[in-house]
Amino acid sequence: MTATSPQEATQAPVITSTKATTAAPATERTFPGFDRPDYVQPEIPTTATEPIQDTTITVGADVSGKIMPEGLAGLSLDTDHLVDMQMNPDQSNLVDILKMSGNPVIRFGAQAVDRKFFWTSTDELIPNWEVVPSYPKDIRKVVKVTPEVLTNLKHLLDRGNARTLLAVDMGHYDPERAADFAKYAHQILGDRLVGISLGNEPNGYNRVENKYLALRPAAFTLEDWAVEARAYSAAIAAAAPEVKVVGPEVYNDAWWKDYIALNLPNQGALTYHNYPLHECSDAANSDRARTIPILLSRQLSDDSAAYAASAVKAAAGHNVPVWNSEANISACPGSNQTLKTHASALWTVNYAMRSAAEGVTQLDFHGGLEACKGGAPGSPLCDSGPYRQPNGIVTMRPQYYGIMMVNKLGSGDFLKSQVDGNKNIYAYPVKHADGTMGVMVINQNDPQKQTSVNITLKLPQQAATGTMTQLAGPELAAQDQTQIDGLESAGQTAEEQGKFPVSSPARSPFLSH
Repeated sequence: MTATSPQEATQAPVITSTKATTAAPATERTFPGFDRPDYVQPEIPTTATEPIQDTTITVGADVSGKIMPEGLAGLSLDTDHLVDMQMNPDQSNLVDILKMSGNPVIRFGAQAVDRKFFWTSTDELIPNWEVVPSYPKDIRKVVKVTPEVLTNLKHLLDRGNARTLLAVDMGHYDPERAADFAKYAHQILGDRLVGISLGNEPNGYNRVENKYLALRPAAFTLEDWAVEARAYSAAIAAAAPEVKVVGPEVYNDAWWKDYIALNLPNQGALTYHNYPLHECSDAANSDRARTIPILLSRQLSDDSAAYAASAVKAAAGHNVPVWNSEANISACPGSNQTLKTHASALWTVNYAMRSAAEGVTQLDFHGGLEACKGGAPGSPLCDSGPYRQPNGIVTMRPQYYGIMMVNKLGSGDFLKSQVDGNKNIYAYPVKHADGTMGVMVINQNDPQKQTSVNITLKLPQQAATGTMTQLAGPELAAQDQTQIDGLESAGQTAEEQGKFPVSSPARSPFLSH
């Protein structure tokens, strides 16, 4: 190994007075804190009195069998956002945000695709569909998407170095129109298109108690949907044989194995959705209430990892990847204490990394491009213009910093590792193709309550040099104050970063909190 590039996601800035040890097989060295201007640290609050057990991270030489893909973390949007001004790279700064994001995927789908999305390659009039609002003040209408819209999207993706996952409307049954959409999408987007989803959350089509959700009769089953899915798949395969279809895009794990068993000839991925904090009443005794302590709890992390692992298991033997194409903290309406906070950035990093370590190769965090004031508070991005008067200037919330942080780690093979000590510290080592190593370390303890922690990082062999990237915020509840390398961006590149101070050629990386 010629170099080591440790990367760190922490819930609080690094405490430079804390010492950290890095060990190679035959050596062990302790170095003082890494003092850099962009890592100037605040005083430890007087409330931080609870001690944290010293923690040792041991990285092995063997790979785990799972991969860290390029651009693991992406963005999920409703399909009607395809026509928004932010999609035009000449009218918005979204392209600049994408450039910082490590080749992410923008997934267009969600509930709008089956209700408010009309594709036409011949500029037909929008049908007179009944538009049911999803919430009392929902004024969104059906949008018309044409080849010109896809061409505009191609410009955004090319300039932002991003990819896209699109979806076809199954709410209004029309396999031929879906096939026409797939044909044009492939012709226009080329390799920027990673696949096309078959509708969105068909396991909820039969929820007739909710007029907005109901797209089929109450008796509609997975078997009924499978008949429709086969028809869509066959039509798309005939019109655009290069395009892969993905599904089932559901929040019910009972659908996974049956969908995979369809063996669609153009199957591209098993896709699922997950919002871990699904308790909307915020009951005090619920382990899924939308609070920061629960969000960053070891129990929630373990449960989320187990859910990801079960999806990977469902696809085993079918030679298809597993994607979480729509995820976020909660799908509940309204505000809660986790939104727009530094805690949401920490959760995003750990949720993505644990999922990848279980075998998930793409995660798209759901949001929108509505106004920062008045729009959805749980979105990773928002428009800085007045409510319903977008100006195209997109703002990154803390969760989007988490997305960028994940993708900075780079692609490679996960290495086997072990963390001994504090249960709220996680480590994800990745061996890159060029022989370098990145180690993502996440400390989800509360800096307002817990003291700093000594971390020992043991590597499988001697490191030549090292750099550090840090995601940090002043406290877990801090809103819109998250930064990477002290910057309101994706931070510095490895070439820009200073190397760790060492006293001999046998250098080792520094890591501390």
